[in-house]
Amino acid sequence: MESTAPYAISATDRSGLIVIVEMLFMSWMIMVSLIRLYMRLAINGPVQIDDWMVFVASVFAVAHVGTVMNAISHGLGRSQDESSVWDLKRAGEGVYAANLLFLAGHGAAKISICLLLKRLGRQRNYLLFTKILLGMVTAWSIASILAVALSCFPQYQLSMAQNCTNLGIAWKSITAFDVITDIVTFGLSIFLVWGIQMRWKEKATVIFAFGTRTPVIVLIILRQTYLDRSLFHSDPSLHLSDALIATAVILHYSIMVSTVPCLKPFVIAFNTGWGQGITNSNGEHPYFTPTGKSASTTQSRAYTMNQREEDETDLDAARLSQDSQNSQQLIIHQTREWTVEEEYEMHSIENRI
Repeated sequence: MESTAPYAISATDRSGLIVIVEMLFMSWMIMVSLIRLYMRLAINGPVQIDDWMVFVASVFAVAHVGTVMNAISHGLGRSQDESSVWDLKRAGEGVYAANLLFLAGHGAAKISICLLLKRLGRQRNYLLFTKILLGMVTAWSIASILAVALSCFPQYQLSMAQNCTNLGIAWKSITAFDVITDIVTFGLSIFLVWGIQMRWKEKATVIFAFGTRTPVIVLIILRQTYLDRSLFHSDPSLHLSDALIATAVILHYSIMVSTVPCLKPFVIAFNTGWGQGITNSNGEHPYFTPTGKSASTTQSRAYTMNQREEDETDLDAARLSQDSQNSQQLIIHQTREWTVEEEYEMHSIENRI
């Protein structure tokens, strides 16, 4: 018997669980994205390209939730025998759109991390590796969207149609490359701080900031396990709910952890100046180059150290006139001033390659 509640949680109706997870994680994701936007506009701007990629991913994530909610209104998450609103075609179209938006949002979040790593590094080999990783992630995102879009048409997403047998192979390939790129991304975060002269505690802070993304690897593998069980099940609408929940968690969590390296603990530890770290007497945010030298965050600046040393020499002056009754000494103060200027320029990453 169909439940009177719009969304329920039971053995034959998991629509309520899908809605709770989608809305809860989406709300967290939006708050984190707004925090990042505020940081860039009011604290440590300007907005960089990696920030824009996170904001684009957030838009895709919100659209993903909308398509899932539309599919649920047509019976997604409910058993076919228990739902009077079950529409195989409409629900399949919603799942189709949700999958494409998931890949677009998840891919944009991964690209954002790659761009951030590229912007932080200065070593030639490191920059080369980040370029290769960025190309891999971008190619993976485009290829994944095309593979899912062409492997199975929308109306067949929840059916046993023979022309959708390639969908399972496509998802396995997507999952494999997704895991590989996340592992390489974490490895680059270690490479980023490995050769820098800083305390191990600070290095661990940087690695932990990027390492918050590693749980995504477990979630990706778990999601693939659920997909293998439900893609060609006799009641796919109900059994696909576990995979949909895992998809929602991966998407929103992936976007949220893309902001973690931009938060204050990471910025203070790495002290690169693109965050809101320690301020100097001029109100600017200094950073330290890999050689340990200090430079300005907004532009290449020169700093001047003035050293003054005064040597006083008392000279007896000749009498101005023989009729003068008082002797007078003329004291000459000689001031020597040295100005030492050292200039440290921070070129953009593009100019250093």
